[in-house]
Amino acid sequence: MRGNIINDKILSTRILIATFLFQFLFSGIMAQQAKDWGQHFKISGFVKSNYWLDTRKVDGSRDDLFLYYPKKPNLDANNEDINTGVNSNYSAINTRLALTILGPDLLGAKVNGYIESDYTGVTNTDVNGLRLRHAYILIKWQKNELMLGQYWHPMFVPDVFPEVLAFNTGAPFQPFIRNPLISYKHHFGNLTLQLALIMQRDNSSDGPIGRNSIYMQEAGIPNSHLQLMYKAGNHVVGAAFDHKVIQPMSVSPANYKTNELLSSASGMLYWKFQKDLLTLQFKSILGQNLTEHLMLGGYAVAKRNLFTKVDTYTPTNHLFLWGGAHYGDKYRMSLFVGYAKNLGTSDENIGVYYAKGSDVEQLFRISPSFCYRTGPLRLAAELELTSAYFGTPDMHGRVKQTSPVNNTRLLLVAAYMFKN
Repeated sequence: MRGNIINDKILSTRILIATFLFQFLFSGIMAQQAKDWGQHFKISGFVKSNYWLDTRKVDGSRDDLFLYYPKKPNLDANNEDINTGVNSNYSAINTRLALTILGPDLLGAKVNGYIESDYTGVTNTDVNGLRLRHAYILIKWQKNELMLGQYWHPMFVPDVFPEVLAFNTGAPFQPFIRNPLISYKHHFGNLTLQLALIMQRDNSSDGPIGRNSIYMQEAGIPNSHLQLMYKAGNHVVGAAFDHKVIQPMSVSPANYKTNELLSSASGMLYWKFQKDLLTLQFKSILGQNLTEHLMLGGYAVAKRNLFTKVDTYTPTNHLFLWGGAHYGDKYRMSLFVGYAKNLGTSDENIGVYYAKGSDVEQLFRISPSFCYRTGPLRLAAELELTSAYFGTPDMHGRVKQTSPVNNTRLLLVAAYMFKN
């Protein structure tokens, strides 16, 4: 037994040495190729620590660093709410590392590559695991851009998104999702037209086997997106339309093949004003089935065949609004306000949901924050007050007999930025 252990250690040591030698030789080859191709690399990112305290248990992910809203009451045998009480935690999992690859012009365009990762994992069981955030090739001509790879879903809008300290970045009022995509942009002076075809990977639709990208894959139709953005002076204004199709089930529990699809659509408007040290932002979304965006919503079973167990579906409808105000540089003050309203399902349903917050009628959030910046160091604090109105959905998906549940989160953040 002892001999086996020693042999295993020797083998592991040899593998480790071989791995380092391979990496050394491979890095040398790549460095020479990069030199031959006229490429150079830039490394950037940050080390970030989060410390937080909640006034009750929350519905969240990644050890609750990512907060959706407070958990609804859960009564014990003495009629006391199990979900009350202070909770706290620390985390550094959204520490980030990025690599930018810059090279010569190709195809009459500037061609760059970008890779970015953090340690939040792909699922809750994979916390501390390395996760791919972005990985894309960007080809830029004078008036056209083509992106191939994985990046923010176009509904995120990097030009207009909440400036909050929280890891949720304004979700569930704001889309928070990255996707494999093909994105094309054409610039008409101050106007930019974007067309994108998008698939799902880590952020996936909900369904009979849980959250899974297979629903869009088996539908065979990419998520399509059209967006128009106007940028001039101090203003950014935009509008977008998004459409997706999924196939929640390919075979019913009674073993009958089904090709039933669910089609959903969303519209979006946004605005940003920036002058000197002041920034004002606003976004509104009227959306269907936005579960994969880490927002409220999804879909329900409209009808079920009693013999074949084949389902048809109806999407949920939600209104999302958020606004932000930010002022300062070295000493920066911010305020985020969010509101979400459940408008029910498009058709009657039988009470079977594949959705986030199907029993939430509306959500409110207000988050004031303060950040001190000195060189690469950031020290900040944020107070996040979230109120969820829970009730019972009727056959139209509208939530009735609601009562509010509140949570206050105190978040302290320290971040150290770096780049070469």
